[in-house]
Amino acid sequence: MRFLRVIYVVAIAILLILLVIVGVEAFYPTPPYPDYPEFPPPYDSPEYEEWQQEWMEVQEEYRQEKAIHDRNIFFIVLPLGVLFAVGGTFIRRRLGIFGAGLILGGLGTIIYTTVPGGLDNKLRFIGIAVALAVLVFVGYKVFLSLRRS
Repeated sequence: MRFLRVIYVVAIAILLILLVIVGVEAFYPTPPYPDYPEFPPPYDSPEYEEWQQEWMEVQEEYRQEKAIHDRNIFFIVLPLGVLFAVGGTFIRRRLGIFGAGLILGGLGTIIYTTVPGGLDNKLRFIGIAVALAVLVFVGYKVFLSLRRS
């Protein structure tokens, strides 16, 4: 029976993380990568340099759009992950495994916000610091309550 509870907690966490990821893609999708031109001009031609410059500009524009997208997702989803994890801490006292699933799902959601490659390293650092703070808070609350029991 204990094994089944662990699977249930992990399933709640995974589905919560997937819900957030799919929700982000459904309502605020990642900008599409630009289409690569099919036939570039011959390599030695002057048109090739012009074509290459235009292609580099298109790629840079995409990188900037992706960085803005990743930053916006960070500011939207990070607080949501904190809410899940901290809320799960308080729910856990009453509902046990549901709270534990929310805690794990919240931490996974926080981690999801720090992964995108276009995210600025300062924001990534903040995200990891928040994840650590939430983990310490949750650990303190959960293990302190177990100690009292």
